[in-house]
Amino acid sequence: MELKDIVAIAGQSGLHKIVGRSKNGLIVETIGTGRRFSTSFQDKVSVLEDISIYTVEEDLRLNLVLIKLKEAGEVPTAKEDMKKLREFLIATINLDSERVYDNDIKKLLNWYHALKDVLDFAKLAETDSADDSSSEASGEEKSADTEVEATTEEVKPKKVAAKKATTPKATAPKSAPKANSKGAGGSKTTYRPKSV
Repeated sequence: MELKDIVAIAGQSGLHKIVGRSKNGLIVETIGTGRRFSTSFQDKVSVLEDISIYTVEEDLRLNLVLIKLKEAGEVPTAKEDMKKLREFLIATINLDSERVYDNDIKKLLNWYHALKDVLDFAKLAETDSADDSSSEASGEEKSADTEVEATTEEVKPKKVAAKKATTPKATAPKSAPKANSKGAGGSKTTYRPKSV
């Protein structure tokens, strides 16, 4: 199982594996219980592959966090003292303690314990190395593209739009007052001003 196949759904406890797609959303299976249900467009679904954690240097993707937790050996459960959990994560992944909430730390540790037996950590390491090589290659391509753009860019004068001459609009003369209909009988009377 890979991280791209696992989602977290707001309002639903646990993690869920994507089994299929429906007309209105996803069909997921809860990891551990095997209960299947479908999501809708209103559900907030987060794919674990897209999640990252704040660290002191940079944002660390979840696959790297899980690998470092696996390498650490004994990972505490979310039920332990929060101060100890923070110290463990600061030592393990260099967590930015000021920007990460207690609930996020508990969620991370619960996710790790739910996934440690079903997740393929070898593939996580492979996807990490593939991401690094692709980002280096794209960085080299970007620098080559910017050099080409810098040499071919010419200074062009800006075009200024000419203002159109406006002509005054002719106004139509006001027409005479309209006939006024009153009552249920539909008799029409016209308005006539009183003479002074």
